[in-house]
Parts: sequence; C-alpha cells; structure tokens
Amino acid sequence: MNNFVETPPPGSGQVNVDDACVVNTAVAQLVEQPVDIILMLDNSGSMADELQAVEDNLNLNFASILANSGVDYRVILISRHRHDVREESGESSTSVCVTTPLSALTDCTAALEPIFSERFFQYSTKLNSTDSFDVMLDTYLPPFDDDEQFDHAPNGWSAWLRPGAKKVFLELTDDNEDMPADELLRQLTTMAPEHFGSDPANPAFVFHSIIGIAEKAAAAEAYLPSEPIQTATCTGNDNQVENAGATYQELSRLTGGLRFPLCEFDAYDVVFQTIAQDVVLTSNIACDFAVPAPPQGLTLDLANVAIQYAPGDGGPAVQFGQAQTFSACQPDAFYIANNRLNLCPDACSAIRRDPRANVAVLFTCESQIIVLR
Repeated sequence: MNNFVETPPPGSGQVNVDDACVVNTAVAQLVEQPVDIILMLDNSGSMADELQAVEDNLNLNFASILANSGVDYRVILISRHRHDVREESGESSTSVCVTTPLSALTDCTAALEPIFSERFFQYSTKLNSTDSFDVMLDTYLPPFDDDEQFDHAPNGWSAWLRPGAKKVFLELTDDNEDMPADELLRQLTTMAPEHFGSDPANPAFVFHSIIGIAEKAAAAEAYLPSEPIQTATCTGNDNQVENAGATYQELSRLTGGLRFPLCEFDAYDVVFQTIAQDVVLTSNIACDFAVPAPPQGLTLDLANVAIQYAPGDGGPAVQFGQAQTFSACQPDAFYIANNRLNLCPDACSAIRRDPRANVAVLFTCESQIIVLR
C-alpha cells in the first residue's frame, strides 16, 4: 500500500518520523458521531411518482439501515406534508407523509399533521421546482416568508440541528435551482458556520442529489464526486425531466456527495440504500484530525505533511500521502479541508476495519525568517 500521492511544491515525497518537527498521534476508536440529514423534496406537479417512491423507501431502505448500523441519526424533512389519501392529481399527489418507525405517525390515510419522533422532524412547506435553496435558507430562522404549515417550528428548522453532528443534505427534484451553488455556500457558511463550516471553499457538509441526470449503464449507479457534470437527462419510466440539475451536481461534487438519476424511481431502493451506507461509512469512526500547533518560532508547512498508519496487529506501518482536494483522493491518501486532515474514503475504510490502529500525523516545519531590507 506504499503509494504516495504527489504533493505540490515545496512539499513532496515521504515524510519520516525522524524528520518531522511535530508528531500528533491519535488512536483510532469507534465513536458515535451523530449525523443530521436534511431531506428536501420537490412538491411541484410533476413529482407524484417520485414522491410515492420516496415514501415507499424512506423507512425500509434508508432509516432501517441507519438504525441497524447504530448511527445516531436525525432526519429533518423540508417538504409539504400529505394529510390524506394520495390522489392522482392535486395537492395530495405531490405531498409527503412519513410513518413509523421513522416518525411517530401510524397511518397516512387521515394524517392531519406530521407527528415527530426523536429521529424525525418536518418543516411542512411547499418546495417548488427551482426555489428549494431560497426556501431552505428562509425557513432556517424567523422571520419567515414560507411559514411552517402546522406551526411546529416557530424558531425554524435550525432548532432541530444538533451541535457537533455531521450535516448531510439530500435533494430530490426534476429541475434546476435558480440560486448558484457558490451563493448557497456563501450564505450557509455565513449564516451558520458552526453547522456548515466557515469557508465556502471547504464546506463542512455533504450534499447528495437525486436529479434529472442521465442514467449510467446500471440505472441506479451513482455518479461520484470525481466525475464531471453531466448535461444529458434521464429517460426511465418515460419521464421528461426539465434538465440535468447542473447546480445540484456542482454542489454534490464540491462536497463529496453522490448523484443519482431521478427517473429510475423503481430503483430507489438501491439509491436510498447506497446513500444510507455512505452516511454510515462517514459517521461511525473519526477519520479526521486537527492540525496541531507548531513549536514556538516555527510554522507548519501544510504542503509537507503525511499520515502514518500502524496496523493494530503489529504489521508494517503505512504512510498516506496528501491529495490536493477530495476529488483527487487515492487509496492511500488524505486531504486538508476546514483546517483538518481528512482521510480519503479508502484510507478511512482501512482504519475503520482496524479498531486498534495507531494513526500518527507527521509534519515538517520551516522557520519564520524576516529578511531585513
């Protein structure tokens, strides 16, 4: 596994323990890292089949996987509640009703309002096909332009977020967002840096999307963050989506999220299972490390940093090199974001399989020299 990722000048190659001026050592431990999942569902008139498919799979192929994994999760749904039997047209056709075990509601045939549980909350308001970012931002804190239908959230959906929980968004729509992705990132990181990160270039959340993107050869297969934005649209179930959702794609790519075709609602079981498994993978062990303070008079050169993994069985140590960004991840690598060292997915998976692993963060340093003129 000793493949080293090429790093930008001046730092490149292997960093040895003997050469490192700072060694920050941590023992990998299984931990309960809570995750808050913000689910945004388009209520426009073309979404009836898709929303029924969400209802069919949200408990069976999403919440159940999270529950069985032991992840401390919470689902916050931003979408209009369905309070009576689903009809072929009208408001009930494109509204959403969530039942037990995720929520505390036992039946959707006459559900006047959603009933929350410790795992489920709903801000009931209509999301149109191109305004979900606007509605999501507006309803975060009062005063609101889009009031919650049942007065369940007088302080906005922000009241349901938990400090320290990982944040995951999941968007489902057949259109594109009017607000550019960089504007959403700017507003989220300004409005609530404690939840979403303080740097728009390195947001502290993941954004998955189920959108009008064209199907791969395997209809339910995800597009990965490293794959480019797609322009072709999906065609399954004779759907005629508006576009491929380029803004949502961009946001998914920037945050390490997955992208799925909306049209394949017959395969939403696989889609929701894949997203749930991704949440579990990124939530049940710490795979990121704080940058330690350098010795007095020195500054850390973050381009010259490595992570050393010593297997718990006494096997030979392995060093992970630095990838410049998440999208450049390789099997034996990490990247730096939000002033933390983050293991790439494959490296994180290796450590998760080894609860006795020892992880050393190795830095070289250079002196701060002031040149007099």
